[in-house]
Amino acid sequence: MTAAPVERTTVFAAPEPRRDPVDPTFDPADPFGPFDRDEFRVDLADLAGSARDGWVRWARECRLIARLAAQVPRSRFDTRGATPWTSFLREIAVAKRCSDQAAANEIHIAVALLAVHPRTLALLEAGAIPQYNARTLVAECAGMDREAIAAVEDEVAERACRLSPSRITDAVRKIELRYDADAAAVRAAKATRARGVKVEAQPEAQADLILSGPALQVVQAYERLTADAKAARTPGDPRGLDALRFDLGIASLAGGVADDVADDVADDVADDVGASTGELATVSVPGAPAMTSDRRCSRPIRANIQVPVTTALGLDNDPGWLDGYGWISAPQCREWLAVAELRQVCVTATGQVVDVADRVVRPEPTPTAIREALLAMVAQPGEISPKTYEEQPHYVPSDALAEFVDMRDVYCDGPTGRRVPAKRCEADHGIAYPQGPTAAWNLVDRATRTHVLKHDGWTPLRIPGRTIWFSPAGQAVEVEHWMNPPPDFDADAELPEPDELHEIDAELVRVPTRADDRPWKTPPLDNDPPPF
Repeated sequence: MTAAPVERTTVFAAPEPRRDPVDPTFDPADPFGPFDRDEFRVDLADLAGSARDGWVRWARECRLIARLAAQVPRSRFDTRGATPWTSFLREIAVAKRCSDQAAANEIHIAVALLAVHPRTLALLEAGAIPQYNARTLVAECAGMDREAIAAVEDEVAERACRLSPSRITDAVRKIELRYDADAAAVRAAKATRARGVKVEAQPEAQADLILSGPALQVVQAYERLTADAKAARTPGDPRGLDALRFDLGIASLAGGVADDVADDVADDVADDVGASTGELATVSVPGAPAMTSDRRCSRPIRANIQVPVTTALGLDNDPGWLDGYGWISAPQCREWLAVAELRQVCVTATGQVVDVADRVVRPEPTPTAIREALLAMVAQPGEISPKTYEEQPHYVPSDALAEFVDMRDVYCDGPTGRRVPAKRCEADHGIAYPQGPTAAWNLVDRATRTHVLKHDGWTPLRIPGRTIWFSPAGQAVEVEHWMNPPPDFDADAELPEPDELHEIDAELVRVPTRADDRPWKTPPLDNDPPPF
């Protein structure tokens, strides 16, 4: 029997692509999107090349502006009125189609680039450093000594090609504090007089409450609010940490929150948990215990300050690092040692933290006792902490391990350029759990945004000193790890007298009074009898 041939025709219908309710652009038929298409990558490469050409053109503009500025006669107080210099500002403003103020800023940067930033200018002309990074570097060096600027060029210029602007600011500030620590401490003390609180209006009937003052006190207050907010979390509460910080802060400052806020939060919680009443609105902070009067369920706060041992002993003036703020002058760090708990941090020659001692030393708050405790810690550093190498059985790291990772990473190593502190990051497993263990070598502090990018195709490669991120379209972004190389320590070096060092530092960080503003009304210190 012969079977008659049957013609089969396959018709591929084009169904309506299913859209993700969160991301309406997501198409399951093309989950990778356009990033692997040749035409997309070619356009992206052209855009990157155009950006580099723009950096080179801007460097050429700076040379032209500096050459023009050198031909204009200058005199004292010539920035106002009818002077050759103000006329020159208007000429540049007309040529660049900008305001006189913007023109003055362009002239300042151009002259500084040619005069004291030769390496940065060379990197610009080679298309190696982004224009905004170069601007940040020059602006942060304004007012610094030539010696400090030369150190910035040697230490930071090459790194600035891959650092974010905020990291450039940190690097320059560290050098500034190292070269002029005493003057920086005096300026900080004077700035303390301007501490205060102000309110700034925002749209949608909102406002900002801004507290300005000494960094340590502000950081401690923020950590206090954060600790209370974490302890105040309750199941079903829709508020995040920021909302809880606000509610707790307002409750402690103003004695409670507005009734409408309390009612709204209570209704949200009732809807989420299926409750029929809003009982949460009866407490001072809706949905949270009264943390301002009873802190038994919140942890003690700690503001970490990393201080080189040579700075603590008075051998040099390398600055210290205050988590949540940045670099702090050496005199201020030494003064804070009197109210601090001491813990030894072990770092490599490149500055990477490799261990944090579990032992806490609490010396008497005297310069001599602190000096003896520091020397004892140097002489007997103790054993390596097991948290640096052990593998833990749970997904969430222990408090000791999380603290070590925070102190090691300091910032998120993501490609976004944002300086997110490690304490506000998530512990990301390099090798996904449970294939990868919960261990120091497999954990990295990464911000939520960075974590999302990693799951959206951005691939990190951690190598010593930096992380290289490969984008879905094939681009590479290098992000330096936070490192603070330790200064050389000579155990046989002659140490300054602790009491004398303390007196000098205390005077440098002393907040000036009105008597300091009017020295002619302050009687001179003269212990000799009058000559009559």
